[in-house]
Amino acid sequence: MENITGFAVTPYVKDASEKIIMVLLQPRMGKVHPISLELADTARFLGSEGGFKTAGVFISGEFTATMHAQLSACGLDEVFLYHDERFSPFIPELHTVALLDCIQATHPDTLLVGATPEGRSIAPLAAVALETGVTADCTELAIDANGLLVQTRPAFGGDLMARIVTPTARPQIATVRYGVLRNKMKEAAGKTTRLTRSSVLLPAAHTYRKELVAPSTDEKEAPYVLAIGGGVRSREDIELFTRMSEVIGGRLMCSRSLVERGWMPQSLQIGISGCCVAPRLLIVMGISGSVQFMAGIQGARKVCAVNADPHAPILRIADVPLVCDLYNVAALF
Repeated sequence: MENITGFAVTPYVKDASEKIIMVLLQPRMGKVHPISLELADTARFLGSEGGFKTAGVFISGEFTATMHAQLSACGLDEVFLYHDERFSPFIPELHTVALLDCIQATHPDTLLVGATPEGRSIAPLAAVALETGVTADCTELAIDANGLLVQTRPAFGGDLMARIVTPTARPQIATVRYGVLRNKMKEAAGKTTRLTRSSVLLPAAHTYRKELVAPSTDEKEAPYVLAIGGGVRSREDIELFTRMSEVIGGRLMCSRSLVERGWMPQSLQIGISGCCVAPRLLIVMGISGSVQFMAGIQGARKVCAVNADPHAPILRIADVPLVCDLYNVAALF
């Protein structure tokens, strides 16, 4: 078949002997994007559980010494490098051509993609060309007894967690937000990854020329986050919690309830329909802990939760649960 990139693709046919978990390793400001390194750890963990080999594909218009060092130490069995000046600025179709070339050569069983703006553009393009599917914004990944990738994500507005498997089409493709999966293998144990330079014939011209520009700030990387929710009584009271966040040197964010009231912008919302955060410390005040919200905080290292309801779900997962009025705590600052 001919896909929208102009790259000829034969639909993938599963071969039970092929067991490769591949990670799309994405560049970011002269380095490898943190979500890619996190997914490399995840791929190695899944590979060790299911007897899979691991590989990466790195597509970039630049290749710095830092990138070389990070890729060599990522712990995957092999990384395929597609380095061409035409890959910068980012054009989804061109990057998809290189990704499809690597998939055609290696036939991975699974493809993991970071849910960056770029990753969210490439994954569905590749899935259409390969006649497979994509599970977006997974919160958990596992390998079952049959070697299938079990992809868990919130469904029906976050009211339940769906477990999705792809029994026939390949590769199984999943996108994951930064900080959602807790790294289960922190280091590559001294293993050096083999880097293989690859090339692909790119189309001579493209009409699509929209460049995706990364945000100037990345809320997911804030070391301290204060999240407030429905327990806040008035819009004016947000100033009280703003001062508290400034005192602790953190970033003030919120649950969906405050966005729906029009008190805070959607860009500061935590949850499956907002941002995922992975701070060293997350302080949650006046938030009960819906499935939708919980999906956005799984990467937090430590959670302190303040809620007047002793039965609030958020208190059960908090490292430091406090049953008290959030205003009494905020007054201390």
